[in-house]
Amino acid sequence: MSVQIEGFEELADSLDSLQQDLEGVSGKNEIPMEELFSASFMKTHTEFDSIGELFDSSPWEIETENDFKQIPESEFDDYIDTHTGFSSWEAMLTAAAREWLSRQINL
Repeated sequence: MSVQIEGFEELADSLDSLQQDLEGVSGKNEIPMEELFSASFMKTHTEFDSIGELFDSSPWEIETENDFKQIPESEFDDYIDTHTGFSSWEAMLTAAAREWLSRQINL
């Protein structure tokens, strides 16, 4: 007796398509912050309506990626812990990525 499970080919095709869509000019996978941290995600998990609002309300001036990289990780984690449902930026980023991927493959 065999079991046939349908949908794996479509899922594989969707993931291949998604990977191609993510390829940036530099070959890196890049997702705009506003797309990764959707309004729905932000309203559910934070005190803010957008990722921009979270950055703007922080004690740091975050205009560029380099500005963001200059923030001490432990201080930013404390800020995230205080103003979101996450204990760290990494935890928030991971949750947002999971939700984004789920939206992309329609799970």
